[in-house]
Amino acid sequence: MIYPTEGQVSNLPLLNDCPAHIYSWVQYAPADKIKGIQTELFLSHLSYTLQRSLFYRESFKKNGIDLNDIRKLTDLTELPLTDKTDLENTESFCCADPQTIVDICLTSGTSKSQATIIPLTAPDLSRLAYNEEIALGMAGISSSDILLVCAALDRCFMAGMAYFLGGTRLSATVVRAGAGSAAQQWGLVCRTHATAIVGVPSLLYKIGKYALEQEEDPAASSIQKLIAIGEPTRDKFLSLLPISQELETMWDAPIFSTYASSEMATTFCECKARAGGHVRPELIIMEILDDNGRHLPDGKQGEVVVTPLGVTGMPLIRFKTGDISHILTAPCSCGRTTPRIAPVTGRKNQMLKYKGTTLFPNTILSALEGYNQFHGGYVEARQYPDGTDRVILYAALNGEVATPENISWIKDRLRATVRVVPEIKCISREEADKKVYQLRKNRKRINFFDLR
Repeated sequence: MIYPTEGQVSNLPLLNDCPAHIYSWVQYAPADKIKGIQTELFLSHLSYTLQRSLFYRESFKKNGIDLNDIRKLTDLTELPLTDKTDLENTESFCCADPQTIVDICLTSGTSKSQATIIPLTAPDLSRLAYNEEIALGMAGISSSDILLVCAALDRCFMAGMAYFLGGTRLSATVVRAGAGSAAQQWGLVCRTHATAIVGVPSLLYKIGKYALEQEEDPAASSIQKLIAIGEPTRDKFLSLLPISQELETMWDAPIFSTYASSEMATTFCECKARAGGHVRPELIIMEILDDNGRHLPDGKQGEVVVTPLGVTGMPLIRFKTGDISHILTAPCSCGRTTPRIAPVTGRKNQMLKYKGTTLFPNTILSALEGYNQFHGGYVEARQYPDGTDRVILYAALNGEVATPENISWIKDRLRATVRVVPEIKCISREEADKKVYQLRKNRKRINFFDLR
C-alpha cells in the first residue's frame, strides 16, 4: 500500500465530503506511519489554535511555552491540560468568525458544571459526518441497512445529528426516531423494518420489554445489529455486562459499544471483533493520565485526555474528559493497527472509596441491570462525620416489592463483581423511575446523586 509522505497530509483533517474509503489506509498503517501522520496533523492543529484562541494564547504565555519549541508528538506532554470548567467561557475558545458558525451544540450537562456551548462550522459538520461514517461502518453498517436512530436530534444535541449525518454518508436509510417512548420506537422497528438500532442500552432494553409485553418477539424482528451509546456494555475485561447479555438474547443481535463526547466530536467504536473502540489517528490523539497528570503505561487505568484534530470552531488541546479507562494495544483480529480504548469504568469525579475499595456508581448498577428481577435504581453518596464515603443503593425489583428478605441475590451479585456491598434501601418501581427519569432536566438518565 502507498502512504502519503511527510508534508502531504497537512490538509488531512477531513473537512470535505470525500468518501471515507479514501482514508481507510490510516487505520491499517504501520505504527511509524501513523505517528508521522499524527505529528503533522497535531502541529497543524496547534498552529491554527494558537493563532485564533484567546484561551490557549494566554495559557501558553502563562506557562512559558513557545510554539517553536513544539516539534514532535511527544512534546504534547509539555502542554497544559484543559479542564471542563475552563470551557465555561466559550468565547475565549472560539476560533471561527461568527458568520462561519452554522450550528450550536450543547453538552449534556450531567456533571456539576453547566452544559457547554460548542459552536460548529461547516467543516466541523463535515468532519462530524466523516467521523460517524467511519464509526458506523466499523460496526458493519452499510448502504443496505435501515438505521433507526433513537437519540435526540433536537435541543442542540450533537450525537443524534452525528448518527444521522454518518448514516446518510454511508447511504444507509436513516430513520430519525429521536428520544421517543418504547412504544413509538417498537412501532418504527415494525413499520420501517429497521435492520440496526442506535440507542442507550437501557432504552434498547425498554423497547424489547415493551415488545414482549405486547406478545411480540424482538428476536424475530428485522433488527440485526445493536449500536450502544451513552452507557457501558462491557466491563474493563471486555466481558459483556448482564444487560448486554440480556439485550443480545432479547434481540438475537450482536451489540457494538461506542464511546464519544460532544467536546471531542469523535467516536471510538468497536469493530466486528468487539474488543474495544478503535482510535481514529487522523481525528484524535488520546492519552491516559494519572492523578498527577503523568502518562500511564498501556493497560493501566487513568483519566482519558484527548486532543481532537481538525476542529475549526472550538478546537481543544489536551482536554480532560473525566472518564476512567485504559488503552488496549494487543493486535485486533480485524487487522487494524490502531490502539483501542477499553470500556469506561466510571467518572473521575464519581470515584468512591468504600471499605478500602475504589468503585464507581455505574459499576454497581451495571452488575445488576439485565437481570429480570432488577427493575432499576440509583446510587447515592453521602459522607460520614469522619470523612469516609457512605454509599447507598436504592433498588427496585420487577414483579414484587423489594424487601430486605428478597434482595439477597443482589448482595451475592455485588460481592462477586465489585467485592463490596453498599447499603441497600428498597424502593418501588415508581420511586425509581421518578428519580432516574421524570425529574431529570438533562437528556440522559441520572442514576448517581453525589450528596457529599
